[in-house]
Amino acid sequence: MPLVPVNAQPVRQPNQVTPTEIFEALRASVLGQDEVLRPVALAIHKHTTGAVPGNLLLVGNSGTGKTTIMRAVQRLFRERPEYAAFRAMAVINANLLVDAERLEFRPDRLLAAVEGRARAEIGHTPSAEELERTMARATVCIDEIDKMSAKLAGKANPIGIALQQGLLTLMEGSLVPIRCRVRAGEREELRTLEIDTRRMMFICGGAFEGLYEQVYARVIAPGSGVKLRSTMVQSADGNLRFETRFALGEFFRMEDLFEYGMVPQFASRFESVLLLAELTLPVLQQILREAPESPFRRSQAYFAAQGIALEIDAEAAALIAEQADRSARMGARALRTVFSRVVAPLEFDPWGSGALQPNERGGFNLLITGAMVRAALQAAASK
Repeated sequence: MPLVPVNAQPVRQPNQVTPTEIFEALRASVLGQDEVLRPVALAIHKHTTGAVPGNLLLVGNSGTGKTTIMRAVQRLFRERPEYAAFRAMAVINANLLVDAERLEFRPDRLLAAVEGRARAEIGHTPSAEELERTMARATVCIDEIDKMSAKLAGKANPIGIALQQGLLTLMEGSLVPIRCRVRAGEREELRTLEIDTRRMMFICGGAFEGLYEQVYARVIAPGSGVKLRSTMVQSADGNLRFETRFALGEFFRMEDLFEYGMVPQFASRFESVLLLAELTLPVLQQILREAPESPFRRSQAYFAAQGIALEIDAEAAALIAEQADRSARMGARALRTVFSRVVAPLEFDPWGSGALQPNERGGFNLLITGAMVRAALQAAASK
């Protein structure tokens, strides 16, 4: 009988992990989207407990966090032993799932991506049963689903219709044949497996760029009875101004998605349609300073390898966030562009920057200040 370490904790079952626990794990790396993460956590709980498929449709501008959410789900599955059976997670672009010449949906391309991830998680040549079981519990992330609208320039788009109808079949649950090399006893053989898609979780995402303008036109149309709200905003320099912003989530209706070009039967297969919020100035500052993959965190790691501790003060973070906010449709991606203008010269020659200060650990401190940010932005504007 094998010995069990005294302090070893038994691995919990997925149904012992609560949606609130999943939510807290996700929000550690996805900032500013708590309202979206709650239904995401619930969908994961339903998927991993076998209750119902937790299919999700993520709608949001570029840089609001769709890809970050997908990575957070993948990280959750990878790091939690309770979810070992659910670690096969494939990400594929929507346009790869349709043969444009034949206007034919290609489920084999989707399942080939799932098979690749399943084999990587299994770690050896699997038996047919192992492969079928792992693939049947997979999570499939389909990016740029908005590019596969059923309407294009006001006309029917056969490619979009083929994709949505094909995905609808998979999300409703079907047996899809796929040719795979599997282990049979002491040898390998090529066999046709039938993969049951009923327990797969589908996460589809897209920017749906025209949706914003479409709903905005409806809201401001004469006779709509809607008045957009204005809020007071304080700039990094302390100045106050009133700003009117249109938040898609406040006015969105499912009918808007149908008008955009999503087939009603397809849209109805999602457990939740989640509209990611545009990122506010405080959230952009938080992302810059705290997000694991933020440009500031990456630069910190770069400097740390040289014995330099990089920090940023509150004024500098506020100025960078304010500048990034001017490119609101880019979301958090704009932070990288603005921050690079400030940090690139420091990364190129920190020793000649005059900004290094020795610390008690034998290394150096480098503080990015508001004055440094203003100088970098003024220099960029003058070019």
